[in-house]
Amino acid sequence: MPDGKNHNIINITVLVIIISGLYSLTTRADIVLPMEYLNFQTISVFSISYLFGTFFLSPDLDINSSPYGRWGIFKFLWWPYKVMFKHRGLSHHFIFGPLTILANFTLILLPVLILAGFNIYRIPVEFIAAVVLGIGVSIELHILADMVVSEIY
Repeated sequence: MPDGKNHNIINITVLVIIISGLYSLTTRADIVLPMEYLNFQTISVFSISYLFGTFFLSPDLDINSSPYGRWGIFKFLWWPYKVMFKHRGLSHHFIFGPLTILANFTLILLPVLILAGFNIYRIPVEFIAAVVLGIGVSIELHILADMVVSEIY
């Protein structure tokens, strides 16, 4: 399996490719895209979420990994996840891995947003979609990298 540094390098490289591709799509006159959704703000939210997913929401939160350690004093929030999932089990499943991580993160984030006074019903759908996509793609890429390397070795 790739180590944490290699996962980070893979994810950052793919993010650069994604952003480059999106930029080239948005600047081509012959391609009609729904620009109200594919704009600088949405791409930025996607990118920040992707990086957050890469560095903090890895499928390796079920072990004492770098992403787990990055939570610092808040890593106790991931203790239930760590106890519930066996490493390379559901946390590394192509469908259930991202869903379980996103569900756990949502259970952590929603109370914080509500206590901070955010009206969660007024968050734009495209913002939520960009966050979920950014985090989801970063997790999927981690799982894919593990699958490819395990097939090689």
